[in-house]
Amino acid sequence: MPEYGSTTEPCLKREYVIVVGAEDYYERPGNKMMFMAHAVRYVRRHGSRFDITTVLYFRGGPGVHTDRQVAALTSSVRKYGGAAKEVRSWGDVASHINAKTVDGCQKRVQVLIFFAHGSPGRIWLSADEGLFLTAGDLARVDAGSFTPKSDRNPRYASRHVTSWACQTGNAGQAGNAEQNLKDSLAQEMADLWDIQARASITQTDYTGTWAGWRPWDTNDDREDIDNAVWEDDGADGSVRSGSGSAQGTMPSGMYVLNPGQSSRYGDIELD
Repeated sequence: MPEYGSTTEPCLKREYVIVVGAEDYYERPGNKMMFMAHAVRYVRRHGSRFDITTVLYFRGGPGVHTDRQVAALTSSVRKYGGAAKEVRSWGDVASHINAKTVDGCQKRVQVLIFFAHGSPGRIWLSADEGLFLTAGDLARVDAGSFTPKSDRNPRYASRHVTSWACQTGNAGQAGNAEQNLKDSLAQEMADLWDIQARASITQTDYTGTWAGWRPWDTNDDREDIDNAVWEDDGADGSVRSGSGSAQGTMPSGMYVLNPGQSSRYGDIELD
């Protein structure tokens, strides 16, 4: 198979990858499938802009997510043109990202999204099982697995990693916001993968998942799946950067962290 960019390259498939952490922290009906719900919302809103859309989900330990909950996620992702695939380790995620060919074409990941719990220096993939993504794990992903900067997707212009896990942009140290952004897991991603990262220095706020946050209100498509709220078209509203941090004093906002950056971080609105 020719390398990407060669004159004999047959085609390039651009992939949209969403990683969903297991919800093993909250048991409330409105929380239990919230990461899955946002994955579906993003597939519905953005998936058609890419050649391939894949949701990689962590089911968690026994009893965390039921068969019916997983089936609902899989069905909704398929409905909007994507595919859902269970993973059991960061190695599984890395292997998927690093796979550079599909159906006789070159494949590269253009956008990578995380919906999960988090804390400074860690994205919680399946906390009950002790599975966390840390800086030491990032090198398992080959930076060459992402679309090159020279690539131009006519349907979606940017290439980035976005984490909606709490405090991915926060190193959790004493000091100011800029220093904590500089030393954060998000900046490590940007540097090692040579791709823009977007993350919050504070906790992320999922309260907009279901409109009104009244779990059993009767939207026409709202249902109870093993004591978890679900809608086939995904979450009603977006995640936001909220309040609260390891230091208690960090400013809210989704920050842009570019490869090699160490100062002058700016925040942006994401939906």
